[in-house]
Amino acid sequence: MNLDLSERRILVTGAAQGLGLGIARRLVSAGARVAMADVAPAVAERAAESAMGSRAVAIVKDLADPDAAEVVFQAGRHEFKSFDGLVNCAGWSFHKPVAQVRLQEFDRLVAINQRAPFFLSQKFAAQLTDSDRDPCIINIASVNAVAGNTNLVAYAGTKGALVAMTRAFAVEFAPRIRVAAISPGAVLTHFTEQMIQSGQIDPPAMMERFLIRRFTTVEEIAELVAFLFGPAAGCITGSNWMFDGGYSAQ
Repeated sequence: MNLDLSERRILVTGAAQGLGLGIARRLVSAGARVAMADVAPAVAERAAESAMGSRAVAIVKDLADPDAAEVVFQAGRHEFKSFDGLVNCAGWSFHKPVAQVRLQEFDRLVAINQRAPFFLSQKFAAQLTDSDRDPCIINIASVNAVAGNTNLVAYAGTKGALVAMTRAFAVEFAPRIRVAAISPGAVLTHFTEQMIQSGQIDPPAMMERFLIRRFTTVEEIAELVAFLFGPAAGCITGSNWMFDGGYSAQ
């Protein structure tokens, strides 16, 4: 799509690699200015890529920290007067049976996948100015929010909470702020490739559960994010976009 997002100033979390990085790149290519937040220092290198020009800045912060939202928005204010877009993409996951999940793992999962998006959204709403037009929050959830899978119970709970928060945020923030979620299925990222190589994912067996039997690309998800920030999505709020190759249709 030939989108013009040149007036947008968007914060993207989890932007050092994978889906977050792909989203940041697509938004910049559409003209947006983007703040890229991640725990990994490599996010600074990604923000300095030639394709980013001068339209991206990096913020290094662990979103599991209690002060993460405050620190990220304080850092962002040095470059932007305010943000009119937020993509809560940062996430953490592990594959373990319920009996093997440790308290520390569970708490970190909730901190990154649920608590951080909540308080980032809170800070986003508070920092808006009268000149910010069509503010929008996009939450990256997961097909596991609506479909059960073994070894992912704790993770699924956080993504289910994110989808529920999306609906509630949309109601509470209306009509000022639009809020939507995207729930991907199997996305081919570097992390996915590592899991395939380690044997934790068997692609042929996995694809038997999908109607469209291939991995979704990062670029496809990023294109939907860009669309949701565009003028054609002005009446979209409170929805959860299933981007899962038909996995949840069965």
